[in-house]
Amino acid sequence: MEPERLVGAAIAAIVVLGLIVKFLPKRKPPSAVFQCGRCGTAARHDERTAQAWRSGKRKFFCRACHAKWLQTRPPRERESPAGSAGRSGCLGVLAWFALLPMGGALLWASVV
Repeated sequence: MEPERLVGAAIAAIVVLGLIVKFLPKRKPPSAVFQCGRCGTAARHDERTAQAWRSGKRKFFCRACHAKWLQTRPPRERESPAGSAGRSGCLGVLAWFALLPMGGALLWASVV
């Protein structure tokens, strides 16, 4: 197989894998309702608490208690909470590290 086709296939595989991962359904907590860890009221999971559940947390807080907690935090901590990278771009960085050597090799092969 020609190196150009191999590189093209590798790039296509990385793109397809990235798209598959992006569109896979996210895991959901086993129950739609939780008991607030501060006030004890029953509340429905929202995206914030579901994300906390996916990251391993097992104590959740309703919106009102979470808002009160946020008000006690320093402004700098409120802007970027620890551990909430969201879409950190790890796959993109990995793709760049994979593509840079291949691009360099292709460039070198076209010059020589």
